[in-house]
Amino acid sequence: MITTLSETLGARRVLRRAYETTRNLPDRLLHKRRHRAVLRRISRGERPRRILVVCHGNICRSPYLQAVLQRALTGTAVSSAGFFGSDRAVPQIALSLSAKRGLDLSGHRSRPLTTPTVRSADLVIVMDSGQAHHLARMFPIDRARIVIAGDLDPRSCASRGITDPWNRSGDVFESSFDRLDRCAQTLASIIQPSDER
Repeated sequence: MITTLSETLGARRVLRRAYETTRNLPDRLLHKRRHRAVLRRISRGERPRRILVVCHGNICRSPYLQAVLQRALTGTAVSSAGFFGSDRAVPQIALSLSAKRGLDLSGHRSRPLTTPTVRSADLVIVMDSGQAHHLARMFPIDRARIVIAGDLDPRSCASRGITDPWNRSGDVFESSFDRLDRCAQTLASIIQPSDER
C-alpha cells in the first residue's frame, strides 16, 4: 500500500490536534482543586510579610508581578529574582505594556536567586511546576512556602504555568500580564482584606 503525501500530512494534522488537546489536560482537570488548596493554605497560614517572585530570567514575568503585588499589598515587602542572568533590563515591550497599566519597571535590573534571598521570604511565587521543583532542590526551603502562580488564577487556562513572553509578540505579553494580574488580585484578597487597602 502506497501512502500519499496528502494522507501523511492529514495524519500528522490529526496527531497534532490530539496532542494539543491532551498535552495539558491534567493541568486543566486539576486546576480547581489546586486553586482551592492554595487559597486554603495561604489563608490558614501567617500573613506573609516578605514575598519573593521568581521566573527564569527575572526580566518579564517576575518584575511585573512584583510591581503589581507591591502596589496591592501595603506592609508587605515584595522582591523578585531569577534562575539565570543578572543586571538585565526589562524589555521595551514589557515597559510599554506595564506603563499602560500604571507600573514603571524602567528601574528594574534582574538579579539571581541567592540562599539568603530565598531564606528571608515567607512566600515564594514561581511561574511553573518545573521552577518549583528546581527551587526546592537548589535551596533549603519548605515546599509549603512555594506557590505556583497559575494556581492562584481563578480561571482555568491551557497550562498551569504562566507563559514566558520573552522574545514573543505583544499579545503573548498581554496575555501573561493579564493572567498575572488575576493571580495578584487573588493573593491580595487573601492576605490583605479590602479594609486594609
